Amino acid sequence: NEANQKKNLEVSKQRYERANYGFEYGQNTRLDVLNAEVDMNNDSIAYLNAKLLLNNGKRDLNVVLGRPINTNFEVTTEVEYILGLNLASLMKSAEENNVTVLQARKNIELGEYTIRMNRAGYMPNVALTSSYAWTKSNNEPTSPFSPLLSVQKGINAGVSLSWDIFDGGQTKTRVDNARITLKNQEIRTEETVEVLKRDLNNAWETYQNSLYTLEVQRTNVATNQLNFERSTEQYKLGRITSIDFRQAQINLNNAELNLSQAKYAAKNAELNLLQLAGILLENTNY
Repeated sequence: NEANQKKNLEVSKQRYERANYGFEYGQNTRLDVLNAEVDMNNDSIAYLNAKLLLNNGKRDLNVVLGRPINTNFEVTTEVEYILGLNLASLMKSAEENNVTVLQARKNIELGEYTIRMNRAGYMPNVALTSSYAWTKSNNEPTSPFSPLLSVQKGINAGVSLSWDIFDGGQTKTRVDNARITLKNQEIRTEETVEVLKRDLNNAWETYQNSLYTLEVQRTNVATNQLNFERSTEQYKLGRITSIDFRQAQINLNNAELNLSQAKYAAKNAELNLLQLAGILLENTNY
């Protein structure tokens, strides 16, 4: 937009100079000069505003990237698109890689695990116990044959089995609740998949519409560029008025602005498709 406004301002300056030149030689009226000056001033303001937005955007990006805020860089207006996108393959990738769907399926796995965990209440509890004892004692001699030192060792082991025959139905309640939770999660997962399919189809149609709009805007720019060039020739020959020339200039500027917007709208639509398909990070063609 900044480049378009700069080019537009240059055209207005040339028109203003030509109007002044014509006025000096009696070919134009003072009104033609004033109109050209007003248009030049308006285009100058539009250019300054576009330049301000560009510089502010650069500073915002530098903050996000952690760079000094006044780091300068060139902004390219060329946009590359991924060729050969296919709705069927995008849908397949979405069902396999979409984060929301993956989370929903993981919740189903957790629900199944919860059921198995709660079913443990029906199972018996087995406990193993073991112990080892070692004692040493010094004895006072009571006879010539009594030992002065005695050592005792012992190993004990045991197994216990317990089974909660009746727990007031708590285990059954927990299992039933876990099954209900799992069923609800399965329903939510199905709904999530359907919503994803809807969103992906909507995004695909938006993408196709954006590509068509982009081609139309390119044609419009070419048409308006040709019209502007012919209007410039006619204006120099005095065959059209400054108002007609200005209108051709405005039409070209608007067409270029619409093309710029269409380019980024198409790219955003493409990125939205890749995000829904769960393959955004796999593509570096941004």
